[in-house]
Amino acid sequence: MYFIKFNHRPVLVLASLLLTACAGLPQMSSQASAPLEPHAVQIKSLETQQDSVADASYSLMVAEIALNMGNTELAVKHYLELAKSQDNPDIAERAVRVAVYGQDLEAAIEAAHRWIELDPKRVEARQVIAAIYIRQDKIPEAFNYVNDLIQTSELEDEQLFPPLLGILAREKNANTVLAVTQRLAQENPSRAYAQYLHGMLAAQNGRSEEALKYLDRSIALAEIEGVHSARARVLLRLGRSDEAVVSLEKAVQENPDDQNLRLTYARLLVDVKEYEKARVEFEKLHKASPDDAELLFTLGLLSLESQRLDDAEKYMMMLVRLNQREGEAQYYLGRIYENRKQYETAIEWYEKVHVGEYKFDARLRIADMLGISGRIDEAIDHLDSMLKGSQSDGSLVRIYISKGELLRSVRRFEEAMGVFNTALEIVPGNSDLLYSRALVAEKLGRIDLLEADILAILKTEPDNAHALNALGFTLADQTERYQEAYDYIKRAIEIMPDDAAIIDSWGWVHYRLGEYDKAISLLRKALSHFNDAEIAAHLGEVLWVSGNQEEATSIWKEALDKSPDDPMLLEVMQRFIP
Repeated sequence: MYFIKFNHRPVLVLASLLLTACAGLPQMSSQASAPLEPHAVQIKSLETQQDSVADASYSLMVAEIALNMGNTELAVKHYLELAKSQDNPDIAERAVRVAVYGQDLEAAIEAAHRWIELDPKRVEARQVIAAIYIRQDKIPEAFNYVNDLIQTSELEDEQLFPPLLGILAREKNANTVLAVTQRLAQENPSRAYAQYLHGMLAAQNGRSEEALKYLDRSIALAEIEGVHSARARVLLRLGRSDEAVVSLEKAVQENPDDQNLRLTYARLLVDVKEYEKARVEFEKLHKASPDDAELLFTLGLLSLESQRLDDAEKYMMMLVRLNQREGEAQYYLGRIYENRKQYETAIEWYEKVHVGEYKFDARLRIADMLGISGRIDEAIDHLDSMLKGSQSDGSLVRIYISKGELLRSVRRFEEAMGVFNTALEIVPGNSDLLYSRALVAEKLGRIDLLEADILAILKTEPDNAHALNALGFTLADQTERYQEAYDYIKRAIEIMPDDAAIIDSWGWVHYRLGEYDKAISLLRKALSHFNDAEIAAHLGEVLWVSGNQEEATSIWKEALDKSPDDPMLLEVMQRFIP
């Protein structure tokens, strides 16, 4: 071990060189993490005791060296002595920091008291003491300090309470924190921020009903920035989304110039799938900030969602011209032209996309556009070119599924089966590939393979509703194993009761079991959920067999107008209509 000998006079010079500033009150953490930075403090010169300056400088250097070497106990001891002997609030503050860092909470409180004595207007000292008392579960002491701070501070509440919220929100003793803040709210019933403080901390700790009560009290007293957003989040957590929307709508009407509040409201509307209302609010935000890229992008997506394709194109083109989110905008311009069935123009936009995830998806959609345009072999070549590059398993699965589905759509079932067999050799056991191969197996009459693949999926994903439905429908449609089919589809409908395809299967298995009225009711429900040619074919068949040939014919013809080439629809009509 090395011993260093200091003379008093050189120490004065060294101390001024070693110690530099340290900013910000430390987070009250239960474990010391990053070491404290050195801190510049000034030693008060005492006219009557010349050696006191040197002694204090020596103690200060010893404290900092000890801290740097990890001896926090020694550092705390010297800093606490300095805080008591020097009338310097910076030293007292540093003593608090070092004691907190060293987890010597009693020393931290003692130093903080000295800090308050030297600088009564500094609120941080009282906040530190309150936080330490909370850590020690001393509720009355913590309350007294915080309440004294609130009563004596010259700061406005909007300056005083947010930092206090930040400090208390980091404390782990949630029950103690909430006991203190609830008492603060009760002792200060006319202070909106006191109610807000407890409401926010109650929300953070999962006490949603209590949070709502105190946030409502704060709103009744004053408008606090962010309170309506916080209240809406609490309502959502309680499952009361309609109330959250109404609450924010009212707040926006009362504060029409608060753009942050309107943005929160607009985002909430998106979350609850009120897309048209959300679009209107985003339009208002856009008028206030016409070049805001995030607003333009959101408006483009909402317009696309509501099939306002001209508006969607306008917003995405603005992003392209601004060189903001350009790749994403180009991708969605492709989607817009795809929706317009202008497939060549869609391909041109997709080819422009060179941004990560969007680039890959754009290339897949190019294959879709080629396939829809009847250029099947060109689409296959395009997908094969994608397979030649370095791809993750996830990307490979998506490419192989696109290729197999493309072949299945043109009834090239044997080729599609070959694609999925190859893919499953590369990514064995993948559920998506097994499911896709099962659908092709059904078309080839390979019920054994379909059943094996679906059961393999259900072994690892017993609640996969689509797999349950696929197996159940196939057994009902192509075998006489109706009870097994019923059981599989029953499980699927319990998992996804509103899925049109599963409701269709549920109706079909009831038809196979001879329960025509139940089947018709379910198939009508499925068709109302999703106007699909296959569901129409099923409903028409059950109606025809149950004696209502006129309505069956009407349903088939209406579906035929929409899907003139649907093979299932054509087959069932040929079977029943001479």
